[in-house]
Amino acid sequence: MAIEGVFYVFALVSDLGRAKRFYGDTLGWKLGTDEERIAGFSFGSGYLVAHAGSRPESERRHARDMHIAVRVSGLEAEHARLAERGVDVSPIELHPWGERNFSFKDPDGYLWVYSETSQT
Repeated sequence: MAIEGVFYVFALVSDLGRAKRFYGDTLGWKLGTDEERIAGFSFGSGYLVAHAGSRPESERRHARDMHIAVRVSGLEAEHARLAERGVDVSPIELHPWGERNFSFKDPDGYLWVYSETSQT
């Protein structure tokens, strides 16, 4: 067996229409799967599966401790673009290991980080 990478990110969302507007219209990710309770979006080499549904708060709180970091190029331009579209983006941070990033939350509170690094 050889691990090749992340296949997809799965997220339960409380309002699938709202999630589709956020990921498709606001972030500009490409809608690939469009079913009654599932929407799938391509972003670079990644894929997000948004599934309509919910879990009890006691189960959801653990998932909130995790975030997804997406590698981007043109960090400042992407930061400005999302801010112009009304996304509440954090300031861009520079970390000692060479990563620059900013974060934002989707309508369900999932944390996403857009990162750029000088390392390949």
